[in-house]
Amino acid sequence: VSDEAQLKIALRLGKLTLPVWQRFFTDNPAIIERVNQIVGEKHRVTGGAGKIDIAFPARVLEEIERSYQAAKVIGGFPIPIMKADKALAPLLATIMQPLTNPEWDHVLPHSVKLLYTHLFNILSWVRLRRKTPDNETHIYVAINQAADVLMRESICSTEQINRILREYNTETRQGGEDEAWEQAPAWSYDTKAATSHGSANAKEVLRQMREEGKSYHNDIVDEYVTGESVSYQYEKEQQTFLRTEFDTVVGSYYNKIPMSEAEMLAFVSGLTLGDLKENGFNV
Repeated sequence: VSDEAQLKIALRLGKLTLPVWQRFFTDNPAIIERVNQIVGEKHRVTGGAGKIDIAFPARVLEEIERSYQAAKVIGGFPIPIMKADKALAPLLATIMQPLTNPEWDHVLPHSVKLLYTHLFNILSWVRLRRKTPDNETHIYVAINQAADVLMRESICSTEQINRILREYNTETRQGGEDEAWEQAPAWSYDTKAATSHGSANAKEVLRQMREEGKSYHNDIVDEYVTGESVSYQYEKEQQTFLRTEFDTVVGSYYNKIPMSEAEMLAFVSGLTLGDLKENGFNV
Protein backbone atom coordinates (compact mmCIF):
# COMPACT_ATOMS: atom_id res chain seq x y z
CA VAL A 1 0.00 0.00 0.00
CA SER A 2 0.99 3.64 -0.36
CA ASP A 3 3.03 5.61 2.17
CA GLU A 4 -0.07 7.65 2.91
CA ALA A 5 -2.09 4.51 3.69
CA GLN A 6 0.68 3.18 5.92
CA LEU A 7 0.73 6.44 7.86
CA LYS A 8 -3.04 6.33 8.32
CA ILE A 9 -2.81 2.74 9.58
CA ALA A 10 -0.04 3.64 12.03
CA LEU A 11 -2.01 6.62 13.37
CA ARG A 12 -5.22 4.63 13.68
CA LEU A 13 -3.60 1.75 15.55
CA GLY A 14 -1.57 4.16 17.65
CA LYS A 15 -4.68 5.94 18.88
CA LEU A 16 -6.12 2.60 19.96
CA THR A 17 -3.06 1.96 22.15
CA LEU A 18 -3.29 5.26 24.08
CA PRO A 19 -5.38 3.83 26.96
CA VAL A 20 -2.46 1.50 27.76
CA TRP A 21 -0.15 4.47 28.42
CA GLN A 22 -2.80 6.46 30.25
CA ARG A 23 -3.86 3.56 32.46
CA PHE A 24 -0.30 2.65 33.40
CA PHE A 25 0.71 6.16 34.47
CA THR A 26 -2.59 6.80 36.21
CA ASP A 27 -1.89 3.72 38.32
CA ASN A 28 1.85 4.50 38.64
CA PRO A 29 2.21 8.31 38.63
CA ALA A 30 5.71 8.26 40.14
CA ILE A 31 7.15 6.41 37.15
CA ILE A 32 6.60 9.32 34.78
CA GLU A 33 9.12 11.21 36.92
CA ARG A 34 11.51 8.30 36.60
CA VAL A 35 11.22 8.57 32.81
CA ASN A 36 12.13 12.25 33.04
CA GLN A 37 14.97 11.62 35.49
CA ILE A 38 16.84 9.30 33.14
CA VAL A 39 17.10 12.08 30.59
CA GLY A 40 19.24 14.51 32.60
CA GLU A 41 21.61 16.92 30.88
CA LYS A 42 23.75 14.13 29.44
CA HIS A 43 20.89 12.75 27.38
CA ARG A 44 19.19 16.03 26.53
CA VAL A 45 18.54 16.56 22.80
CA THR A 46 18.56 20.17 21.63
CA GLY A 47 15.00 21.33 21.08
CA GLY A 48 13.40 18.59 23.16
CA ALA A 49 10.87 19.42 25.85
CA GLY A 50 12.02 19.47 29.45
CA LYS A 51 9.50 16.86 30.55
CA ILE A 52 7.29 14.09 29.23
CA ASP A 53 3.81 13.92 30.74
CA ILE A 54 0.90 11.51 30.59
CA ALA A 55 -0.69 13.34 27.66
CA PHE A 56 2.49 13.37 25.54
CA PRO A 57 1.72 10.41 23.19
CA ALA A 58 -1.74 11.78 22.44
CA ARG A 59 -0.26 15.17 21.57
CA VAL A 60 2.31 13.57 19.28
CA LEU A 61 -0.34 11.64 17.35
CA GLU A 62 -2.50 14.77 17.09
CA GLU A 63 0.44 16.80 15.76
CA ILE A 64 1.32 14.14 13.18
CA GLU A 65 -2.33 14.09 12.12
CA ARG A 66 -2.32 17.89 11.82
CA SER A 67 0.82 17.78 9.71
CA TYR A 68 -0.66 15.10 7.47
CA GLN A 69 -3.88 17.05 6.88
CA ALA A 70 -1.92 20.23 6.10
CA ALA A 71 0.27 18.32 3.62
CA LYS A 72 -2.80 16.92 1.85
CA VAL A 73 -4.07 20.45 1.25
CA ILE A 74 -0.83 21.31 -0.53
CA GLY A 75 -1.17 18.31 -2.86
CA GLY A 76 1.20 15.67 -4.20
CA PHE A 77 2.71 13.00 -1.99
CA PRO A 78 2.04 14.16 1.59
CA ILE A 79 4.90 12.41 3.40
CA PRO A 80 7.72 14.32 1.61
CA ILE A 81 5.94 17.55 2.55
CA MET A 82 5.64 16.41 6.17
CA LYS A 83 9.36 15.64 6.19
CA ALA A 84 10.04 19.36 6.31
CA ASP A 85 7.40 20.27 8.90
CA LYS A 86 9.52 21.86 11.61
CA ALA A 87 6.75 21.49 14.19
CA LEU A 88 7.51 17.76 14.22
CA ALA A 89 11.21 18.22 15.03
CA PRO A 90 10.81 19.12 18.75
CA LEU A 91 8.51 16.11 19.21
CA LEU A 92 11.09 13.77 17.76
CA ALA A 93 13.82 15.38 19.86
CA THR A 94 11.71 14.90 22.99
CA ILE A 95 11.04 11.25 22.16
CA MET A 96 14.73 10.61 21.55
CA GLN A 97 15.86 11.85 24.96
CA PRO A 98 15.09 8.87 27.22
CA LEU A 99 15.90 6.43 24.43
CA THR A 100 19.54 7.55 24.51
CA ASN A 101 19.92 6.26 28.09
CA PRO A 102 20.45 2.48 28.54
CA GLU A 103 18.36 2.68 31.72
CA TRP A 104 15.32 3.21 29.51
CA ASP A 105 15.02 -0.55 29.04
CA HIS A 106 14.39 -1.05 32.77
CA VAL A 107 11.87 1.70 33.50
CA LEU A 108 8.66 0.74 31.70
CA PRO A 109 6.75 -2.49 31.02
CA HIS A 110 7.04 -3.87 27.50
CA SER A 111 3.70 -2.69 26.11
CA VAL A 112 4.24 0.87 27.32
CA LYS A 113 7.73 0.95 25.78
CA LEU A 114 6.32 -0.39 22.50
CA LEU A 115 3.74 2.38 22.42
CA TYR A 116 6.44 5.01 22.97
CA THR A 117 8.85 3.62 20.35
CA HIS A 118 5.88 3.32 17.96
CA LEU A 119 5.81 7.14 18.02
CA PHE A 120 9.57 7.29 17.50
CA ASN A 121 9.35 5.07 14.42
CA ILE A 122 6.55 7.08 12.82
CA LEU A 123 8.45 10.34 13.22
CA SER A 124 11.76 8.77 12.18
CA TRP A 125 10.12 7.58 8.97
CA VAL A 126 8.58 10.97 8.30
CA ARG A 127 11.55 13.14 9.25
CA LEU A 128 14.78 11.14 9.18
CA ARG A 129 15.13 7.95 7.19
CA ARG A 130 13.03 5.33 5.47
CA LYS A 131 14.61 2.16 6.84
CA THR A 132 16.04 0.75 10.06
CA PRO A 133 19.52 -0.84 10.20
CA ASP A 134 17.70 -4.16 9.72
CA ASN A 135 16.37 -2.89 6.37
CA GLU A 136 12.76 -2.66 7.54
CA THR A 137 10.87 0.57 7.00
CA HIS A 138 10.29 2.51 10.19
CA ILE A 139 6.58 2.79 9.42
CA TYR A 140 6.34 -1.00 9.08
CA VAL A 141 7.97 -1.36 12.49
CA ALA A 142 5.61 1.28 13.95
CA ILE A 143 2.53 -0.56 12.66
CA ASN A 144 3.76 -3.87 14.03
CA GLN A 145 4.55 -2.32 17.42
CA ALA A 146 1.06 -0.86 17.76
CA ALA A 147 -0.50 -4.16 16.66
CA ASP A 148 1.63 -6.00 19.21
CA VAL A 149 0.42 -3.73 22.02
CA LEU A 150 -3.21 -4.14 20.98
CA MET A 151 -2.95 -7.93 21.02
CA ARG A 152 -0.85 -8.15 24.20
CA GLU A 153 -3.31 -5.98 26.08
CA SER A 154 -6.37 -7.74 24.59
CA ILE A 155 -7.66 -4.53 23.03
CA CYS A 156 -7.93 -6.04 19.54
CA SER A 157 -7.79 -9.58 18.22
CA THR A 158 -5.63 -10.58 15.27
CA GLU A 159 -8.73 -10.71 13.07
CA GLN A 160 -9.84 -7.24 14.14
CA ILE A 161 -6.43 -5.82 13.27
CA ASN A 162 -6.41 -7.62 9.93
CA ARG A 163 -9.85 -6.21 9.21
CA ILE A 164 -8.49 -2.70 9.75
CA LEU A 165 -5.52 -3.40 7.47
CA ARG A 166 -7.80 -4.71 4.70
CA GLU A 167 -9.63 -1.38 4.61
CA TYR A 168 -6.53 0.15 2.99
CA ASN A 169 -5.88 -2.54 0.36
CA THR A 170 -7.16 -0.33 -2.46
CA GLU A 171 -4.73 2.51 -1.62
CA THR A 172 -1.97 1.11 -3.77
CA ARG A 173 1.57 2.37 -3.96
CA GLN A 174 2.51 4.75 -6.77
CA GLY A 175 5.80 5.00 -8.58
CA GLY A 176 8.16 7.65 -7.28
CA GLU A 177 7.06 7.73 -3.64
CA ASP A 178 10.47 6.81 -2.25
CA GLU A 179 12.24 9.15 -4.68
CA ALA A 180 9.95 12.05 -3.74
CA TRP A 181 10.81 11.59 -0.07
CA GLU A 182 14.54 11.22 -0.72
CA GLN A 183 14.59 14.41 -2.79
CA ALA A 184 12.57 16.46 -0.31
CA PRO A 185 14.91 18.47 1.95
CA ALA A 186 14.14 18.18 5.65
CA TRP A 187 14.85 21.84 6.33
CA SER A 188 13.75 23.95 3.39
CA TYR A 189 9.95 23.79 3.38
CA ASP A 190 7.87 26.31 5.23
CA THR A 191 4.10 26.36 4.65
CA LYS A 192 4.04 30.11 5.35
CA ALA A 193 7.11 30.92 3.23
CA ALA A 194 7.75 28.04 0.87
CA THR A 195 10.24 29.68 -1.44
CA SER A 196 13.88 30.55 -0.84
CA HIS A 197 14.60 34.18 -0.15
CA GLY A 198 16.42 36.48 -2.53
CA SER A 199 19.98 37.72 -2.46
CA ALA A 200 18.95 40.98 -0.78
CA ASN A 201 17.64 39.06 2.22
CA ALA A 202 20.73 36.85 2.27
CA LYS A 203 22.93 39.95 2.43
CA GLU A 204 20.81 41.26 5.28
CA VAL A 205 21.38 38.00 7.17
CA LEU A 206 25.13 38.39 6.76
CA ARG A 207 24.88 41.97 8.01
CA GLN A 208 23.05 40.80 11.14
CA MET A 209 25.73 38.17 11.70
CA ARG A 210 28.49 40.79 11.42
CA GLU A 211 26.87 43.65 13.29
CA GLU A 212 24.43 41.97 15.69
CA GLY A 213 26.29 38.77 16.48
CA LYS A 214 23.56 36.44 15.24
CA SER A 215 24.35 32.88 14.19
CA TYR A 216 22.81 29.93 12.40
CA HIS A 217 22.67 26.40 13.85
CA ASN A 218 21.99 23.14 12.03
CA ASP A 219 18.70 21.26 12.46
CA ILE A 220 18.32 19.53 15.84
CA VAL A 221 17.41 16.23 14.23
CA ASP A 222 20.44 16.36 11.94
CA GLU A 223 22.59 16.97 15.01
CA TYR A 224 21.20 13.91 16.75
CA VAL A 225 21.55 11.62 13.72
CA THR A 226 25.03 12.72 12.66
CA GLY A 227 26.39 13.35 16.15
CA GLU A 228 27.73 16.66 14.91
CA SER A 229 26.77 20.17 15.90
CA VAL A 230 27.33 22.70 13.11
CA SER A 231 26.98 26.45 13.49
CA TYR A 232 27.81 29.49 11.39
CA GLN A 233 28.83 32.84 12.84
CA TYR A 234 30.97 35.90 12.22
CA GLU A 235 34.25 36.17 14.10
CA LYS A 236 34.93 39.86 14.68
CA GLU A 237 38.56 39.49 15.74
CA GLN A 238 39.45 37.54 12.59
CA GLN A 239 36.91 39.46 10.50
CA THR A 240 35.69 36.32 8.82
CA PHE A 241 32.72 33.98 8.80
CA LEU A 242 33.28 30.62 10.50
CA ARG A 243 31.71 27.21 10.23
CA THR A 244 32.13 25.50 13.61
CA GLU A 245 31.90 21.70 13.78
CA PHE A 246 31.76 19.85 17.09
CA ASP A 247 31.47 16.13 17.83
CA THR A 248 28.52 15.96 20.26
CA VAL A 249 28.99 12.25 21.01
CA VAL A 250 32.53 11.91 22.36
CA GLY A 251 33.99 15.34 21.70
CA SER A 252 36.68 13.97 19.39
CA TYR A 253 36.94 17.16 17.34
CA TYR A 254 36.15 20.86 17.45
CA ASN A 255 36.87 22.54 14.12
CA LYS A 256 36.58 26.17 13.09
CA ILE A 257 36.61 26.56 9.32
CA PRO A 258 36.88 30.06 7.80
CA MET A 259 34.36 30.88 5.05
CA SER A 260 34.52 33.69 2.55
CA GLU A 261 31.63 36.10 2.26
CA ALA A 262 30.73 34.54 -1.12
CA GLU A 263 30.65 31.06 0.42
CA MET A 264 28.51 32.25 3.31
CA LEU A 265 26.17 34.10 0.98
CA ALA A 266 25.72 30.96 -1.14
CA PHE A 267 24.93 28.91 1.97
CA VAL A 268 22.40 31.39 3.36
CA SER A 269 20.73 31.71 -0.04
CA GLY A 270 19.86 28.01 0.15
CA LEU A 271 17.85 28.48 3.36
CA THR A 272 14.28 29.71 3.66
CA LEU A 273 12.82 32.64 5.50
CA GLY A 274 11.13 30.36 7.99
CA ASP A 275 14.38 28.56 8.72
CA LEU A 276 16.23 31.83 9.29
CA LYS A 277 13.47 33.27 11.46
CA GLU A 278 13.67 30.22 13.70
CA ASN A 279 17.35 31.09 14.23
CA GLY A 280 16.48 34.64 15.26
CA PHE A 281 17.10 36.57 12.03
CA ASN A 282 14.81 39.47 11.15
CA VAL A 283 14.07 38.87 7.45
